[in-house]
Amino acid sequence: MISRDEALARAREWAAAGHPGPTPEVDLYEFDLGFIASRREPEPEPTNGAPQPPSATGQPTVVIDRETGKLTQWPSLPAPAIAERYAQHRAAESRFPPDVREVLEKAGWFPGRDMTAAVDLWLTRFADELAGLELFSAARAALVEFGGLRLPQFGGHGEPGGGYTSGIHPTRGGGVLAEGSEIFAEEYGIPVFPLGNNADGPSELVIDAQGRVFQLHWADNFFIGPDIDTAVITLIRGDDVPVVEDITL
Repeated sequence: MISRDEALARAREWAAAGHPGPTPEVDLYEFDLGFIASRREPEPEPTNGAPQPPSATGQPTVVIDRETGKLTQWPSLPAPAIAERYAQHRAAESRFPPDVREVLEKAGWFPGRDMTAAVDLWLTRFADELAGLELFSAARAALVEFGGLRLPQFGGHGEPGGGYTSGIHPTRGGGVLAEGSEIFAEEYGIPVFPLGNNADGPSELVIDAQGRVFQLHWADNFFIGPDIDTAVITLIRGDDVPVVEDITL
């Protein structure tokens, strides 16, 4: 547990790194989980009488964790907004293992991510192709949180990007994805909704009302995971998965 004075010292050390001249002053905002620090720059002079953006606009910002003292970089947002996002970040730390979280965050995911507007647009645009398929609550929740992400897969040596990339987007190819969902439902008696695609094959990713994720590949149909979180981990790590016929659903 670090004090405000210790946090201020760490913030000043961070602000001075790579910054020639005197140590910059910092603004420090305290919240329950830590401290938010940003460099304090002189307020810009008006140009031709026009006011300039505040000096804090676009400035690097870090959060200093109260328990560990660890510094993490954050976007230049109002301090209360960063505090809220950091709380979500901490709450989700146990949700994904560190290697998977790193890939997710580089892809643009963050706790509380909400793509509702984009999902509604997709569904409206491809309403004809998706007609007859039920948008389960599990499908909507997965698309709202992960929709639009491209998730690289670890290669044979464990490096991201060395395997088959997955795209979480329900309407790539529109009718093709819908057709695959219909065929799968007929074959197994399990209605599913398009979730995305995978470069292996290429193949389609679908999700059922329970949140189970399947991969519809030309070679076979595979069970990716019992829920979206497990499926995301499996897709990123490239873990071996069973064919649908070999498991009890």
